[in-house]
Amino acid sequence: SVLNIYMIQKLSSDSVRLCCNGQGCPVVKKINEDQYEVTDDFGNKILVRKAELALMTDAITAIDSKQQLICG
Repeated sequence: SVLNIYMIQKLSSDSVRLCCNGQGCPVVKKINEDQYEVTDDFGNKILVRKAELALMTDAITAIDSKQQLICG
């Protein structure tokens, strides 16, 4: 069986760490109802809207796919 090396660790009531077996553990923090801050291992930060953050998995799928997505 394959071991799940990914986990989400709750840091506080408004932030989590996305752990990937020690290979990058970004922190996602809720700023307000519509904005989230993502901090990478190097301290770089971006602000994204909730809807944009929710689309990240679809973004990865689109990049890895040979198909061109028109309407998500």
